[in-house]
Amino acid sequence: MESAATGIAGLFGVIGAGLGLGAIISPEWAARLVRMQADPANPEGYAEFRATFGGVFLFLHLAFLASIILNQGVIGAAAVLSFGWGGAALGRILSLMLDGEQVRTKHNFVSIIVETAAAIAFALPVANFVINPPA
Repeated sequence: MESAATGIAGLFGVIGAGLGLGAIISPEWAARLVRMQADPANPEGYAEFRATFGGVFLFLHLAFLASIILNQGVIGAAAVLSFGWGGAALGRILSLMLDGEQVRTKHNFVSIIVETAAAIAFALPVANFVINPPA
């Protein structure tokens, strides 16, 4: 189970790193993906997309992938990403409850599913560690 759990989480790590790389290369793509746009009057918004949606995503997920390759810190890295993705899903669910009908869109419902799936995928190595602790 350990290798399967880590493999599934690793797949989501590759996807997360890919999203980050895409945002670094094309902040316009990232803006469309998250349904936001940089203000042309304030061009630093593009830097924000590259930094937050790009750099943070890319390097957090690369750190997790490195933990798998090096076999060091996988459980902690997986827990961090699980909490991060779970927090994103929770924030979106709260938005659906508190921000009115206009946020109840297909995009937000699909995003909740994706974010929850990622949170669960990254939780798998943690759950496996808790259920089957090392001797």
